[in-house]
Amino acid sequence: MSLPYSRATTPSDQPTLPVLLELVSALVNDDPLTVSTRLRDAYGYQVRIPPLHPALDSEVYLLSHPDDVQFVLQSHPSKFRALDVPGSRDFGRVITNSIVSLSEHSEEGSWVERLRLVHPEFAERAIEAHVPELAETTLATLAEFTQGPERLVAADAANVPEGAQVWTPGVDGVNLLPAMRRLTLRQLGVSLFGTDMRAHEVEIIDAVDTLRRQFKRRQLRIVTSYVTRYLPAELHLPGWLQGPLGADPYVELGNRHERRTDAAIETLVAAADAVVARREQTPLVFDDALAAWLRRRDPVTGERLSPDVLRQEVLGLLIAGHATTSAALTWAFYLLAAHPEVQERIHEEARATTLLADYETVRGWDDDEGTPDDVDGRTFLDSLPYTRQVWQETLRLYPALPIFGRTVNETVTVGDVTLDEGTHVLLSPFITHRDEEFWDDPETFDPDRFWPERHARRPAFAYFPFSGGRHACLGESIATTEALVVLATTLATHRIEFVGTDGPHESPEVGVDSAINLQPDRDIAVRFVPRG
Repeated sequence: MSLPYSRATTPSDQPTLPVLLELVSALVNDDPLTVSTRLRDAYGYQVRIPPLHPALDSEVYLLSHPDDVQFVLQSHPSKFRALDVPGSRDFGRVITNSIVSLSEHSEEGSWVERLRLVHPEFAERAIEAHVPELAETTLATLAEFTQGPERLVAADAANVPEGAQVWTPGVDGVNLLPAMRRLTLRQLGVSLFGTDMRAHEVEIIDAVDTLRRQFKRRQLRIVTSYVTRYLPAELHLPGWLQGPLGADPYVELGNRHERRTDAAIETLVAAADAVVARREQTPLVFDDALAAWLRRRDPVTGERLSPDVLRQEVLGLLIAGHATTSAALTWAFYLLAAHPEVQERIHEEARATTLLADYETVRGWDDDEGTPDDVDGRTFLDSLPYTRQVWQETLRLYPALPIFGRTVNETVTVGDVTLDEGTHVLLSPFITHRDEEFWDDPETFDPDRFWPERHARRPAFAYFPFSGGRHACLGESIATTEALVVLATTLATHRIEFVGTDGPHESPEVGVDSAINLQPDRDIAVRFVPRG
């Protein structure tokens, strides 16, 4: 077994035991991104990964050069298919037969046909029409966060599961990730789902959080299972770890944890069923994407989506459209709380728009100069170039999907390596976005690096937070619009500060947690302070 091959460096032909032990220890104790970054730094742009990763039922390569990423995603996408990683089955049960999971090679349905039916609501023009309501939803939710009366704090702590707890007794602020989970689910209700989704808010957030935690637990078991399969003699793992796991890549978690997983999935299915059922009862009442998808006929086949398939679309988007955007907004506000000067630039830019102009400005307008009532979504978004750069820089540092993969359909040569059919390739925006070859001082938060003139000089796939090519994220326009509205509206009317640190802009130490999507590995307490 050879260690990673690289076109950039010449690693040793055989791994040493200390190297293997270090990788195993890192996989068990650190985030997988830590291991992936270490391999990239040591062995270059094309890394053949030792059999320590749960996807290793075949050869696996980590490719991180922008040219190789472009080859896989854009130039030759037909040579690769979706990657099925053992251990992701829990989320797979949720997103199956939705636009999130379908591809040309899917057995459960046609990606092309599904795209024809659902695409209109993902178009930029459709999303832009929701801008005023997205801003209103942001302000209404901030009103809850900024008041935080004791009765709400007590009720939240007593009755709301941990993953959805916005308030903590004794803390003069909110838990940022749960707060963004609530806000983002409400924004998704505006963009696609309808406002009745709020009836299921807490249970959805808790169910997705539970699935995420169970996914991490299963991944750890799978990693150690693979270790015991390939390297039991060399590693001398203790019996308590080696014995119960064996070599099953779909290792069970035990009855208690499996019941929690099943219950979380049942909760999401019940919520999706209820939302769809309301549209079945009165299909013309709801003016949202779900109702449109239920009524629309495929222009080619004449078929409609069945309620069962519509339910799967709801479930898929709860994972792809809610969990990812809420985590990305959490990172954005974490970065902004540490950079008050960036907050001020967004504030000034936002206040200069028609929609977010203050009262003194509005009352001075003549009637024929326009009012916030006639705001145009595209004009508003175009008026926020710096806010957009802040969002781009956030996704550079903390891409929502930090690592994903493809499987080779036919033997293909990528750069200096030939990949046989069945080989898996891993692509990591997190790693490529932090490559010093393409990004100056890559660990520093610097929105100005996305000035168009600077960004245009980089290779196209030095930055790919929404994947790329024909299977680029369908929800990019929705996520970007929601994020720009949330950031601009919040900073137009509030400042954000850390709570419980040495100062309001003193960042707490936070690590990464890359299970499914990328989020902070601990709670971040913040305060949204209304501006006078």
